[in-house]
Amino acid sequence: MGWAWAQRSAWAPRWAVLAVDSGESFYGLLVQQLLLKRAAPPSDQPGLVIIQVDGLAHPILAGRVRAGSVNTMARWIREGTHKLSRWEAILPSMTSASQAGILHGNNDGIPAFRWYERDRGHLMVSSNPDDAAEIVRRVSNGEGLLSNNGASICNLVTGDATRSYLTTAAIKDERQGIGDSSAFLGFFFSPTGYLRSFTLFLGELVKELIQARRTRRSGVQPQMHRGLKYAGMRAASNVLLRDVNTSLIIEEMYRGANVVYADFTDYDELAHHCGPERVESFEALDGIDRAIATLQKAAEDAPRPYRFVVLSDHGQSLGATFKQRYGKSLGEVVRDLMSGRATLFQTTTRAEGSTFVNSFLSEITQSRGVGPRVARAALAGSTTDGAVDLDKEDELPPPADESAIAVVGSGNLGLVYFTGYDHRLSLRELEELHPGLVSSLAGHPGVAMLMVRTVDHGPVVFGRNGLRYLAEDVVEGEDPTTPFGPNTVSSLLREDAMEHAPDLLLISEYNPDLEEVAAFEELIGSHGGLGGPQTQPFILHPADWTLDEEVPLGAPAIYRNIRRWLGDMGIQLGAPAAADAPGTPATTLPAPRWIGLVASVVALSSVVWAALGVLLLFGLFAEGGDPVSWLVGLVVLGLGVAGFVTAWGVWRRRRWAWMVTLVLEGITVVQTLLTAADRGPGGVVALGITPVVIAFLIFAYMTRPNVATAFGRRSPGRGSR
Repeated sequence: MGWAWAQRSAWAPRWAVLAVDSGESFYGLLVQQLLLKRAAPPSDQPGLVIIQVDGLAHPILAGRVRAGSVNTMARWIREGTHKLSRWEAILPSMTSASQAGILHGNNDGIPAFRWYERDRGHLMVSSNPDDAAEIVRRVSNGEGLLSNNGASICNLVTGDATRSYLTTAAIKDERQGIGDSSAFLGFFFSPTGYLRSFTLFLGELVKELIQARRTRRSGVQPQMHRGLKYAGMRAASNVLLRDVNTSLIIEEMYRGANVVYADFTDYDELAHHCGPERVESFEALDGIDRAIATLQKAAEDAPRPYRFVVLSDHGQSLGATFKQRYGKSLGEVVRDLMSGRATLFQTTTRAEGSTFVNSFLSEITQSRGVGPRVARAALAGSTTDGAVDLDKEDELPPPADESAIAVVGSGNLGLVYFTGYDHRLSLRELEELHPGLVSSLAGHPGVAMLMVRTVDHGPVVFGRNGLRYLAEDVVEGEDPTTPFGPNTVSSLLREDAMEHAPDLLLISEYNPDLEEVAAFEELIGSHGGLGGPQTQPFILHPADWTLDEEVPLGAPAIYRNIRRWLGDMGIQLGAPAAADAPGTPATTLPAPRWIGLVASVVALSSVVWAALGVLLLFGLFAEGGDPVSWLVGLVVLGLGVAGFVTAWGVWRRRRWAWMVTLVLEGITVVQTLLTAADRGPGGVVALGITPVVIAFLIFAYMTRPNVATAFGRRSPGRGSR
């Protein structure tokens, strides 16, 4: 299907779109396919594509622009089409809280990436599909940014999306997913798609092994172990997920989605393990920038114009981990200060990239076909209730005694829960149970701040050389909150007010000269706490759109601004798009439910035809017959075989099978009508009531718009552009 064919097609994509990626192959063919099959009616109303570059801080992006990198975003900034702005992430500075704020306008009640809920005796983990769905249930009011014909791609929460792909909170929702996506099927079953991605996957894997060895030999500090498992995760994130994300965004643009929100985790994954300003991380960032260029070019032939916003949910701060510095994890230090009597549960390290690899694999295993069946068998040991988890976290055991503790880290934010109690312990109770624990922990060189609640004064923050009563705004000695900025107090007060606040909240040591922290999990690039670029995300938005604050504070402020911009574009949230309104994209048609039944009926009728053909031929073979009889027998048998093939095509939703079924059933319908006109009802009865009724039902069902669309037929009203 080359350029000559495109010239002959009245509504084929322009050559600019065929050259949409450097190979002029996979994305170009995808655009052709979408224009032929899925494109929405043309509209002048703009839509919005929001790209989240996970973990990229404003100062780092600005530095890459100055360094001559990220050429697409740099061009937007320099040409004045977009403005680069900074916003501030408050505690906890990590994805689930930030995405809940950005997509739902509400991130209350999320104290960290993981937290313990005393009333349920349950450890919430944002990357767990059930827990992510519970987070959405709590924060959503039905007016998320994606609630009106919107699409969520590779996110933790849904934003109340009409369609969700690779979204953790929707993994177990059978109505969502990538199984029926043209982009997904093309990605896996087009030789251009999978050969390209497989080659790049192997290249990225080998590159990581070489770069990790070079880092070890050069003695770069800080550094961490990067084994074969991480190399596979990096290759999956930088190649497979990036390609699938880009393909799904293109598909949604050609579907005419109002808003698309997609998270690219490539940079964040590498920054966690290599450092946010290392060459490996910058290469991933350039890859995302190239994907943005692809999307911008693909948008040129979308059925409606699209505007682009690029943002991050948080930044990252570098630093050797707490355990690397002191030889023990935070949980081990707390247990030692309790004279080693505590039953300790502490979570293992997992970067967010692995979360979306799990989402990707989960949706593959839930799809149809031979490949997904093989994947289900291969991943059976890592699959629970349809969700794949290659790095499954240990379940929190029931508390053995009142000294049982759960210690969870989100970057350099540490939470300590005494799980043997049904309430949050006060400073007085902790001193009675474990004398000197709080003062010793606050005086540890790896701890900059420790917050605990008191009965008389509310929350108090201890530092090595002073303390601050947050509610009373009283400081004794040195104020431990000063190095972390003017919004630290309000951020800590917000954490203290949460229902599931920990007994002890800790922020690690912080070097303001290098802006380095000491994460309580084994990642040298971290976020979740305070200190350094981790609280300095960015938003790159059209220059004619303004923010209502110079530096918006908190993720809900980003929701507020984007919602205002959408309103100015005529997109209201909380209600579906008007059905087939003039000048707007058509709403998504309901998925057909009875295609399998139709295939079964066609197959059953084929059995009858095939049996008749076999019997006729058998009789002719036994008794002999003239050539005409043999020809009739072969035709009848052929009809049976053709029926089986057609039934398979209907089951696989092949367009030719839809057309053949319409022709065959249409012949029966026309024959019935002609017979009725010529011989009356008696003639129709003579044809057989059951096959006639079945033919009418199948013909009526197969001509329904949603069924026709499922077989790749263009929606009514589509024309050339």
